[in-house]
Amino acid sequence: MHELPLVFFTIFGQLSAGMVLLGSLNYLFNRSTHNTLIIEKINLVALIFMALGMLLASFHLGKPFRALNVIFGIGRSPMSNEIFTFGVLFGVTFGCVILAYFSHLNNSNRWGFINTLCQRINQIPHIGKMLALLLVILSLVFVWTIVLTYMLPTVKTWGTYYTAIQMYTTMLVLGGVMVAMLGFYRTGSIAFFIGALLILLLKFPYINLMIEIAPQLAYDQYHWVAIQCGLLLVALILIALNSWLSKKIMMIYLLGFVCTLVAELCGRIAFYNLWTIPL
Repeated sequence: MHELPLVFFTIFGQLSAGMVLLGSLNYLFNRSTHNTLIIEKINLVALIFMALGMLLASFHLGKPFRALNVIFGIGRSPMSNEIFTFGVLFGVTFGCVILAYFSHLNNSNRWGFINTLCQRINQIPHIGKMLALLLVILSLVFVWTIVLTYMLPTVKTWGTYYTAIQMYTTMLVLGGVMVAMLGFYRTGSIAFFIGALLILLLKFPYINLMIEIAPQLAYDQYHWVAIQCGLLLVALILIALNSWLSKKIMMIYLLGFVCTLVAELCGRIAFYNLWTIPL
């Protein structure tokens, strides 16, 4: 499938944005030394997924070095805006990871100038809250730029509000289950349940609308949609079970994450397969 790199880019991008969003909200409203350590871990893992997403997206261009051409389309091209916003989100997240790392090297002489610079930045009043707020805004804006890239009035199967719902619910379910696995059990589980229930409840009206617009294309996606819903139901049961247990089992969270990731990949493949050529 030609669009497969974009499938992985959007999924990993929304996964990372969801992690950063939930981690930053926890920093703003429930800050503690323990939570700060979890947030540092969340940002680092999100950064890895962002890097992986960028690497896979570059293959969509045929020649990865063509990715630099998006700079010339910023402001007028939705896809350029999407990639630019993603780059800014990556940069700020990377900055937070670096500042967190050097905050633990207070009395160290390692890395010289970089260490000194980071220590001075960390001394700026409320710098942590400002960066957390910035990450919340950037994560939401980045996913919105994805929505604007695909919610095209000329492509009737994409030009509906369901496109926006799909992008943000993916952000919630993937970011939620990963954040839960990394330590924010309550926040992650709530985000996951909200996203998963919205996906499942809105799937039937969404499919019915697609059948009205492009019947054959919609029928061809039934197997992808069935796999997505089936795996999400399995993930719901797993996360609900772990939420009920007093002692969380990481393997259950991991299985829930894998089910959710594969489910959303199937859903995104179905979404791309619904592309229709405007007449």
